[in-house]
Amino acid sequence: MVQIEQKNGDLVVYLKGELTYENTNEIKEEIKTYITKDTQRIIIELSELELIDSSGVGVFISLLRRMQGEGVFLVAPQPKVARIFEITKLNQIIPIYAKIEEAGNEMA
Repeated sequence: MVQIEQKNGDLVVYLKGELTYENTNEIKEEIKTYITKDTQRIIIELSELELIDSSGVGVFISLLRRMQGEGVFLVAPQPKVARIFEITKLNQIIPIYAKIEEAGNEMA
């Protein structure tokens, strides 16, 4: 499940449940419909995302490419999800924060 909010040039995406091959195309396309030329950052809140596979990681890579290599931030992944980011080294190319507020302070 995905919930999306637009706030002052930021796109805040809340992902819940699973991000796997079964739903990645649908979720990726839904997020992309909200991206405009005025979108400065995509902040993806992950505290309720329970499962991710390689297709799910691909969603974040795709969004990073769409934002020309910057402006994508991940927030509050659960330990199992964070471990996938470590294994795939996604945590080395996309910043990860514990809370949206922390990410907001770093991005300001």
